[in-house]
Amino acid sequence: SDLFIIHSSIVNYKNEILLAKEIKERFNGKIGFIGPFSTVCSNLYSKYVDFIVIGEPEKAIMDISISNNIPKGLVQSESIIDIDKLPFPNWDGFPILNYDFKPILKRKNFLVMSSSRGCSLFCNYCPYIVSFKKFRKRDTKKIVDEIEYLHSKYKMKSLLFRDQTFTFDRGWVVDIAKGILKRNLSIEWSCETRLDFLDKELLDLLSSSGLKHIGVGIESFDDKILRSSTRKPINNKHQEEMIKYCDKIGVSVLANYIFGFPTDTKENILKTIKYAKKLNTPFAAFNIFTPYPGTKFYEIMKDKIYEDFEKFTTSHPVFHHNNLSKEDFLKLREKAYIQYYFRPRWFLKYGFRYR
Repeated sequence: SDLFIIHSSIVNYKNEILLAKEIKERFNGKIGFIGPFSTVCSNLYSKYVDFIVIGEPEKAIMDISISNNIPKGLVQSESIIDIDKLPFPNWDGFPILNYDFKPILKRKNFLVMSSSRGCSLFCNYCPYIVSFKKFRKRDTKKIVDEIEYLHSKYKMKSLLFRDQTFTFDRGWVVDIAKGILKRNLSIEWSCETRLDFLDKELLDLLSSSGLKHIGVGIESFDDKILRSSTRKPINNKHQEEMIKYCDKIGVSVLANYIFGFPTDTKENILKTIKYAKKLNTPFAAFNIFTPYPGTKFYEIMKDKIYEDFEKFTTSHPVFHHNNLSKEDFLKLREKAYIQYYFRPRWFLKYGFRYR
């Protein structure tokens, strides 16, 4: 090959640079980087590559393929507003027989897809808004067409929608579920959303079309902390009701929590752990607050960051916190996992269900 396109990450960026160096040495090929991390931190890559695409990459890559001219330096790429114009991803050559999403989705073959880009919400700490500035949805018929294409060509039996808030538009997601049912597509699927974008009637429909799992953000027990991060809190009563109803109809829930918002305290984190145990979802993830490059919180916190980007995994504290030490973070996170998953109430209900 004479051109290599590498999608940047944050935690693996040093290995990506080593890969670029090796490509230059072995093949003398041209190298371009794409992705949100190389967009906002292009200085880390610039001396090792020929060009870096700034923004969503498709338009720039199509221009390169049409003109047959490989650019240099930073290449500004226009966003594709009508994302229905993009073709379905080609999975030929990928080891899809090795892909699975167990124990959340048990059937194989497993694949992923996106039915929208961006997010209609603007939490200051969320890295998704770095990837896509404008929220856009695909046509529901095209979405179901892609599901049918994956089902028929790749024998796909389980699917993860990678949209940030899949059920944000109720009518839109209803059309998708009805389309799956109308075409008799026997699949099981998972999505990410907010609990205030769900209700019992909608969950019944989605479940009938194959919904088996949802990932949701609870984040913190303290509404004031959430509001300070421009995240709209969810009514606790509705939140708890939706979680109970999901369990009733056989839809598992992954609840995500964040420790270490800038105004967080040890006492508040302990309350969040207690609330997580009260909700008692099948799955829970306890993440350490991480100010990702490109977010507003990164600009606020960047003078306090003491760790390399390789540690931006949400498992490591990466900045000096006003109220919590590095040791506090690690101990509280360990405490959360031990107290959550080693409870009789959790083990008796879920210990043998998801294996």
